Amino acid sequence: MSIFKKIKRTLDFEMWKRKKDDKTTLDLDSPLTFKVGSVGEIFDDEFENLGQVRYEWGGGMWDECLLEMKDGKKKWLLVDEPRFILFNEEIFIPAGNINNGWNLINNRKIFVESKRKTTATNTAGYTEVKVGTDVQCYDGYDEGKNFISIREYLGKYEKNTVLRTGRKISRFEIEIYG
Repeated sequence: MSIFKKIKRTLDFEMWKRKKDDKTTLDLDSPLTFKVGSVGEIFDDEFENLGQVRYEWGGGMWDECLLEMKDGKKKWLLVDEPRFILFNEEIFIPAGNINNGWNLINNRKIFVESKRKTTATNTAGYTEVKVGTDVQCYDGYDEGKNFISIREYLGKYEKNTVLRTGRKISRFEIEIYG
């Protein structure tokens, strides 16, 4: 690894490049734009954006993108500028009582920091989530300090509850080509 790459990783800084009319511009302030069908890289791992969901709650909103990686695995990317969380694992768990604080779920200790009811207000592409679906979201971390997010779908989808495990990433580790 070259010295320049080591410095970039240490400082978590990379000039964001976008091509526009065959000119490269340096753009550090504008938000990343994810579109269904767009391709890019995260940690040099190529992906295609298969679908998106926008969740809204009384205090704001965030987007989630369903990415298909080059190896065929699907991962969710939570986009809440300036925060990005890449969920590497998603497992179905039994619906049940999930409380703030420590919980034991599938023999894993999970600490739930926040709980909020959201609604999917916009979807695009292939996401398996329909507009108007209410979702109880629990966010926190596990024993390994990985981010966790539990999605408990309400209404006619109430038997579906998933646990996602991931980690926070920097916007500079994501490249979108279009």
